[in-house]
Amino acid sequence: MKNWIQFLFAIVFVPLVSSQETDQDVALWDAEIDKRLTESLDTYRSFQESIAEEKVPLVREINALEVELIDLRREVTGLKRSAAQQQKGLNDLKANRTGLRGQNQYLSGLMTEYLNTFEGRLHIAEDQKYEDTLEALRQEVEASGPDAVETVDAKAQAIALGFERLESVIGGYEFEGRAIDVGGELVDGKIFVYGPAGYFLSQSEERSGLLSFQSGALEPALIELDRVFNEAIQNYDGVNSLPLDATLGKAVTLSEATGSMGEHLRKGGPVGFAIIAMGLLALALAVFKLFDLQTLAVAMPANLLEIASIAVKGDKEAAVAEARKAKGWMGEMLSEGANHVNEDRDLMEDHMLSVILHKRPQLERFLPWLAVTAAATPLMGLLGTVVGMIKTFTLITIFGTGDPKALSSGISEALITTELGLIVAIPTLVIHGALLRLAKKRVSSMELAATEFSKIVSKVAARAE
Repeated sequence: MKNWIQFLFAIVFVPLVSSQETDQDVALWDAEIDKRLTESLDTYRSFQESIAEEKVPLVREINALEVELIDLRREVTGLKRSAAQQQKGLNDLKANRTGLRGQNQYLSGLMTEYLNTFEGRLHIAEDQKYEDTLEALRQEVEASGPDAVETVDAKAQAIALGFERLESVIGGYEFEGRAIDVGGELVDGKIFVYGPAGYFLSQSEERSGLLSFQSGALEPALIELDRVFNEAIQNYDGVNSLPLDATLGKAVTLSEATGSMGEHLRKGGPVGFAIIAMGLLALALAVFKLFDLQTLAVAMPANLLEIASIAVKGDKEAAVAEARKAKGWMGEMLSEGANHVNEDRDLMEDHMLSVILHKRPQLERFLPWLAVTAAATPLMGLLGTVVGMIKTFTLITIFGTGDPKALSSGISEALITTELGLIVAIPTLVIHGALLRLAKKRVSSMELAATEFSKIVSKVAARAE
């Protein structure tokens, strides 16, 4: 190896040396290179020895570190698995928390609704007993906020109060309270609540009865019953029976609101009375006209041939006497025909028809009034409706729409007049049609009798010739 290095050095560096250099210089360079090369080889060997000495501990350390790395990787894998499990558990807890929060909100909403509607489930008389407690619970809920513990406690107290009230109502309970009597005065006394029914007994035990809601008042209204029922309330000692209204006072209230027939008619006002007067007059005329038509019998007489035969022979007095045997206007018409039997046939018929024309106005009298009544009363009802609505809107302008009682008079007049107008018009229209048909039937019967008499006279005269 040394020779090769010297050879390379000679190739590279010898051409650069001047030809004038001596062999001595070359020897010096060769010795210097050889020295340096020896030193480099020694240094290289020392490095190899030191590397060999340090390599074994390093390999051992690397092996130990690799083992530690494997353990650390195994530990990291376990930690990741544990973290995943913990994350899953955390997600489950979050889901449970969301579900529990929804359930809590739902239950809180139900409890809030129960608190808000609890008063609506009470009998009107029980407001006096529970009003202060419920108001305190509502204030506590509003002051604490929707999710506060105090709010939940207040709602729970309301539910407990409701259960307590249900247990009391089943067996019945009593408390001191007030009621509004028939005269509108507040009366102190004792209130009994049994199920859905409420009863009142004044302190003097003179006034008693059922309790019901009264619009516009905080206290219940007292409905005094008949003497027997009131005695049962006054003598009640927890053992004997109490009267029970299945409608909870609505039947009595409806009866009072409906009123008598006179009160109902008075609500129609002046227009209603005018409709009633026209209806009564129409009814009287209809009854009179019905009797009038019954007395005017116009049945076809059976002696037309005898009348015609006697009249054709020239014995008018006997013919008229025979014609008078027919009842009512029929006899008068046949008498007129017998007097003119020897004249022209058309002239004789005209004389007989003239009797019918003279009698028709009497036959149809009062019928136009029935027609006018049937046509005018609905219009009068409409007039009353307009008047009532004008009154209603006037009251709305003054009092507003908050008080129904202030508007009831105008609305009643508006509806009742229409009702009265139809009640009068419909029967009157039917009666007018029936009476008009009866009148036309009698006129037709007389015309038919006149035609038949004329035919018989023609036949008898032709035989006589």
